[in-house]
Amino acid sequence: MIKSHKIAALATILTGAMSLLASPAMAFSIGTTNNTETLKNNLLGTKTEGLSDFSVSITGNEAAFGTFINDPFGLQSGVVLSTGRVADIAGRNLKDNVITNGFDLNTDFGEKGATGDLTQINLSFFANSMAEKLLFEYVFGSEEFPEFGGSKFNDNFELLLNGENLAKLSDGKAVTINNLVPNADNRSTDSSDYINNPAVGGLAANIIKLDGYTKVLGFEGFLKPNQRNVLSIRVQDVGDGNLDSAVFIKGGSVRVAQVEAVPEPMTVGGLMAGGAMLAAGRKLRRRK
Repeated sequence: MIKSHKIAALATILTGAMSLLASPAMAFSIGTTNNTETLKNNLLGTKTEGLSDFSVSITGNEAAFGTFINDPFGLQSGVVLSTGRVADIAGRNLKDNVITNGFDLNTDFGEKGATGDLTQINLSFFANSMAEKLLFEYVFGSEEFPEFGGSKFNDNFELLLNGENLAKLSDGKAVTINNLVPNADNRSTDSSDYINNPAVGGLAANIIKLDGYTKVLGFEGFLKPNQRNVLSIRVQDVGDGNLDSAVFIKGGSVRVAQVEAVPEPMTVGGLMAGGAMLAAGRKLRRRK
């Protein structure tokens, strides 16, 4: 199961590289929507056997939720959440460093500061005894990269399954700005999961304004059988309300890994019956 999950993630990365060569007619675009039914339908895949009674709730500004298509990561389509306006994310990256040339993704919702800049979607559902794991693919990106790596401005990103954060890098560390770029002055310490996207020379600088983002990462978490489970996807400004961060969830990738069926052991009566049949067969062969 884990091997197939890694193969799927690799295929998604390769698709992302190919998507950068796509024609203008297949441009990356984001549509703003906070309709919970639309968000739910874009998240769920066809392999959700064992899950039922879905409900969705959201927290945050209505402009912070949306759906996307033809992204530069290879996710193809899905749901996006941001600490700013999702409609601003697509487009050419013109400013990639607050210190030297400014920024182009900077929305502060609500009161000045980090208050009001929490964006969260909760997907609640019942899991039966055969639903073992929840899986999906995603990408995290931010305008904080790379100059605020290793600083207190470490925008919060979490993928919580029943309260446990399972947003992990390939080395097992949590997906955070500081874990992806630990030291902005020593870029050799960057995580292998980090992709820099400067205005000049960035792989996707003509397509997306985020200054950096992760490779396609895989989420995997064990479900609680025969009870309700809650998946919470959340991004939040930390330290101040400046510079936006976002998470992209691959459309239709939220799925279930089933518990592998184990053959039931034979009862004592069944073993005795089987032994009697074997003995009878031997007698018949001797008579012949």
